[in-house]
Amino acid sequence: MTPNFKTPETIKVTKEADEVMCDGGMGPLGHPIVYYTFDKSDTVECGYCDRVFTKSV
Repeated sequence: MTPNFKTPETIKVTKEADEVMCDGGMGPLGHPIVYYTFDKSDTVECGYCDRVFTKSV
């Protein structure tokens, strides 16, 4: 039997964004609010829920 893993959600943000906030997106069932900066990268990944934030071109 193959495990049924979900692909992490990819969220596009504006190319001008310097930081993003993630809370897991599930209200009280999410995770603590965390902030990530792009620091010379076009993508960042949440350490809690694996969401990927990508700057749109």
